[in-house]
Amino acid sequence: MNTIRVFLLFFVFASVSHGQIGRTVDKDSIIRLHESAKELSLHQKFNQALSNSQEALKYASLIDNDSLVAESYKTLGIVYIRMDYGALAIENQTNVASYYTDSNNEIGLMKVYHDIGSYFYENNEYEVAETQLKRSLALSEKVPNDFNSIYPKYTIGQLYLSKKEYAKAEDCFEKVLEYCIDNPKYLPTSKIIETAYYFKGQSLFGQEKLAEAEKQFQKTISLCDLENVAHIELLALTYEGLAKIYDKKGDKEAALEALEKHIQYYEIFYVQKKEKTLSEIVVKYGIDAYEDHLENIENEQAAKEMYIKYYKKSIFILIIILIVLALLLCVFYLNQRARVKTNALLSGQNRELFEAKKQIENVSKIRSNFFSLISHELRTPLYAIIGMTNLLLLEKPEKYQEQYLKSLKFSGEHLLAIINNILQMNKIEASKMKTIEESVDLRKSIKNVLTSVNFLVKENRNTIDVKIDENIPRELLGDSLKISQVLFNLLDNAVRYNMEATIRLKISQIAETAEIVVLKFSIKDNGLGIPQQKKHIIFENLEKGIILTEDNGYLDLGLGLTTVNNLLKVLKSKLHLRSVLNRGSEFYFELILRKAEVSEITEQEFENKEYNFSNLKILIVDDNAVNGLLTQKILERKQIETKVVHSGFSALDILDKQDFDLILMDMFMPKLNGLQTIQKIRENDNNIPIILLTAMEISDAYAKVVDTKISGVISKPFEPELLYDKIEYVIYESSEE
Repeated sequence: MNTIRVFLLFFVFASVSHGQIGRTVDKDSIIRLHESAKELSLHQKFNQALSNSQEALKYASLIDNDSLVAESYKTLGIVYIRMDYGALAIENQTNVASYYTDSNNEIGLMKVYHDIGSYFYENNEYEVAETQLKRSLALSEKVPNDFNSIYPKYTIGQLYLSKKEYAKAEDCFEKVLEYCIDNPKYLPTSKIIETAYYFKGQSLFGQEKLAEAEKQFQKTISLCDLENVAHIELLALTYEGLAKIYDKKGDKEAALEALEKHIQYYEIFYVQKKEKTLSEIVVKYGIDAYEDHLENIENEQAAKEMYIKYYKKSIFILIIILIVLALLLCVFYLNQRARVKTNALLSGQNRELFEAKKQIENVSKIRSNFFSLISHELRTPLYAIIGMTNLLLLEKPEKYQEQYLKSLKFSGEHLLAIINNILQMNKIEASKMKTIEESVDLRKSIKNVLTSVNFLVKENRNTIDVKIDENIPRELLGDSLKISQVLFNLLDNAVRYNMEATIRLKISQIAETAEIVVLKFSIKDNGLGIPQQKKHIIFENLEKGIILTEDNGYLDLGLGLTTVNNLLKVLKSKLHLRSVLNRGSEFYFELILRKAEVSEITEQEFENKEYNFSNLKILIVDDNAVNGLLTQKILERKQIETKVVHSGFSALDILDKQDFDLILMDMFMPKLNGLQTIQKIRENDNNIPIILLTAMEISDAYAKVVDTKISGVISKPFEPELLYDKIEYVIYESSEE
């Protein structure tokens, strides 16, 4: 029995030891696979190189080593670049960037963005290249001691040179030279200093600074070594630049001499390049294949000589061909007449297609008008429902009544969110959605979003944890409304489909330049998660607009995620998903926002703000009696004296008899609408401040009143504090004038 126990202990010990050794061997094997794949791709053995790279990625994923996974994607990207498969190379480099972002590997992320930018630059896609290189440049500022930090400046300098932005290019190469000269980490074999002098000379030449450009070219020549094969091409290009400078100066003799040097070095470079190509053929195909290649060249030469010998016979044949072509020309003329008849038939069909297109455009316009109208008609009663509920909540109702009122308010706000989402989808489909650059206070926006989902959070017993990077500026420039809509829909989605879960909203700054910041937004929960096989279905449905689903007994319209997906396209971003079954899901996206000048005035929170509206008289113009009464009650809570009229004509009559400090004007009214009423008020030289209250979506409202002299627009339904704040601003501005 003791013998059996000893044997079992020995077996367990041996198994554990073998597993540990196997893990070590696996890591070493992965590293060897990386090196082998790079070496094989250099010799154009791409099938084996790809096989080794993919095997390394598989093993790295199995042992759950993020750094080796990132290195495997990087190796795959290198192999695809050498295969000239650009799209696949960029895809793998993007995966590397994701891993480096999660691990805060700034040096690795800097190199990846540089490699991606360099690829797009070499393929003449300058705008995309500049975006990636600027990201790399921002990260390089954080690691100035790493010599690789100079490459983003070096490459973006060449990009500016290609775009003829010569001053920017000159600044880049000047910084490259300052960094590299006398730097102990500089390797002479890298050719950076020599080429930086050459590129700086090109930048100065582009700015017509001929004397300075000549000095830079002469410096390049002094640094080049004739024994160094890599310097020959640079010398040829430098003398070509000198020839252009001398030609500009009118020194024809010096220009001719420089041009002769250019031709001399170019011929040397061409011979070396030819020899290198021949040696590559020998290495790749073997010496026998090389000799066969030479024999083929000799045969081709003999064929050419034979062609010259029989040149006269060819001329005779050419004459015969010309005769045949003349006959074909006659046939072509006959065919052309038939084509004219065919074109006439096609023109008729084109007219029919044009008419069909006009009908489709009319249908699209009718549809757009329908959505706007139905949105207005739904918002109007919602203003009464939500507004009256707010007033009742302020009247300190009984505890059980308060719960009912909060439920009613939440239902109204949820219905409003659905209406807004439908309207946004319609505008995006009609290509009417545009971004608006305005001040963005992320912290304030998030507070408002949290307030909107607070009821459902309590209902589902969830908690929301918010973490905002302290480095993010207080004020930025972007589309505040669309960002808030995206965050609301993502949080609403997380809260709605999780019970007793923790939801984390995280905003982090991943890159920064003097003008912009790049922010990453992440909404993560620890709920049930999404199965792997269903992830792609979600995004396929979003792309195709499929929004009606039923899962686990819940009917989901899917408007939230569809709206998020569409809004992010307008904001030039993309929604991403990570999810593990039974461990939760994470939706995340990145946005580029411009920096704004920080305001010295700090905004008061609405709930702590006090207003002084004493002796203020406001005229309310609204054809809906319930909405007019509601607006009146909201104002009377602040001791504002009000008068309500129900038409534009009544408003004009009362303004002839009484004075008011401000008018709150409804947009849609029968016979004389809000805009027509405002126009008549202004025709009577009455400059009273006017705020437009409308159930239209606010961007549509602003589009209609762009030429109207009003003090602001508020979209119904609205929070009372928003109206108070707007009134205070308008009255203060009016008194200042």
